[in-house]
Amino acid sequence: MRTGVVAGFLPSTSGFRFPNRWPAGPAFELRARYLRIGIGEVAEGLCGGMCFAAADRFLRGEAPPPDAAPPPAGTALFEEIAHRQLDSLELGVTPLRFWWAAARVRLGRWTAAAQVREWRSIRAGIETGRPASLGLVRSAAVNPFSLTTNHQVLGYAYAAGPALATIRIYDPNHPGRDDVAVTLRIGGVATGSGGTSGEADEANEAEMVEMAGAAQRSPVSLGQTTGEPLLALLRLPYRPAPQR
Repeated sequence: MRTGVVAGFLPSTSGFRFPNRWPAGPAFELRARYLRIGIGEVAEGLCGGMCFAAADRFLRGEAPPPDAAPPPAGTALFEEIAHRQLDSLELGVTPLRFWWAAARVRLGRWTAAAQVREWRSIRAGIETGRPASLGLVRSAAVNPFSLTTNHQVLGYAYAAGPALATIRIYDPNHPGRDDVAVTLRIGGVATGSGGTSGEADEANEAEMVEMAGAAQRSPVSLGQTTGEPLLALLRLPYRPAPQR
């Protein structure tokens, strides 16, 4: 069994205590004299901003605020999360990655090899000692307006055995819960080695990638312990916010 953990991080102590549920309204508002233009709809969720802001605070050694309800628009915490939501979109690259993964799932081309590459990147990120940003593809619809059904979370620990990898996550939709995880199984083949040699782990996974790449329709099985659908798992970029 191979494991990794971000020391000191738990959703119950490092995540926000309020859920990712926001009243209708714009994330940002442009004003030109008497004209006001709203940008972004927060009712569709600010999961990326919540994850980025939670990771920022953890890395700075700051505890999250005790608020049990989402902060109102115009408050400093709302502005922090809204701006980090914008950062999490990576100038449109993140939505494009979700769209492309959904398209590949719909066409049956989301292969085990592709999923293993994402898993190995997630594993490597957690092993650096800081939370890893994960994208959860929940729908295979390629309509751009369906992208809001997808989700962002933080991975902070993993365990990989002979047939199954489990990644424990901070999910803003389930605040305060340390038992939420995503699972990954690929064709009954190990996602990690039971041995202690890092070289053996890499060799076994390389063999799995090769085997998976030979299959046109990949034997990938993903799930989330809370029951939401999960069709593909992505490693997304994260950069800490500049120091205030």
